[in-house]
Amino acid sequence: MDIVKLRELLEAELSSPELTELDEEFYEEFDSLIKALKLGAESSRERGEDIEERLYLAQLGIAEKLMREIIKIRLHKIVDLAVEGIPGELTAEEKKIFTVLRAFIEREELAVPEVAEEKLPERVPENQAGPLKRTAPSEAYIIKFDLPKILDPELKEYGPFRAGDLVIIPRSLGKVLVERDAAERIRIAP
Repeated sequence: MDIVKLRELLEAELSSPELTELDEEFYEEFDSLIKALKLGAESSRERGEDIEERLYLAQLGIAEKLMREIIKIRLHKIVDLAVEGIPGELTAEEKKIFTVLRAFIEREELAVPEVAEEKLPERVPENQAGPLKRTAPSEAYIIKFDLPKILDPELKEYGPFRAGDLVIIPRSLGKVLVERDAAERIRIAP
């Protein structure tokens, strides 16, 4: 795998409404490419080869940006396939995502590990008024475009967010993002 192959794959994903078929080892090969570029940059730095190090770092940045775009496009297509109920040409990792999305769409129970109730008081200090109660969020927001870190009225920091992220943030922040057409509000059924 190299940057040329990533660029060709991105072009194929952009030009087709269907998922491009990938090797089962695609994501592992990408991880290997990233490791090789990082090692090359580190090796060049140790040898004092400044130009060669910058070349490796530039290639690393390009590879990561290409992969981010490929993943974003493939995720959109996987969501569409999950809504239609048709598994396409998916890698093992993508099949897991598809399965979770299908279960969500079909309102099936997902196997999510739960924390035992008796262990919570040991890790969470009790309030003077009584034990803290956790409530399930009733809404989330889908971010429409990349956003930097944002602050709530209490100056608590959230983000940064990428386009397509599903986030749970305070209602006051969500309201502002929806008003500015930066996010879409999603109700979560209990």
